[in-house]
Amino acid sequence: MAISSKSKLREVLEDERAVAIIDEYIPGFVSNPELGPVAGMKMRVLLKFPQVGLPKEQIDEIIARLDALDAE
Repeated sequence: MAISSKSKLREVLEDERAVAIIDEYIPGFVSNPELGPVAGMKMRVLLKFPQVGLPKEQIDEIIARLDALDAE
């Protein structure tokens, strides 16, 4: 399955490349046991939640890097 910022969190967590990108910006995020309720959300939406605590520039970088993973 192709991974992008439109992928659901549960799909992203199954891809080591995507996990590495997210962990670079938000250490410990992917191992947070409280992610269960949001596992079905798209990354693009989830990253914009204020609880994530990232500036827009970093969110845009993560989105661009996730979108580039399987871009043809």
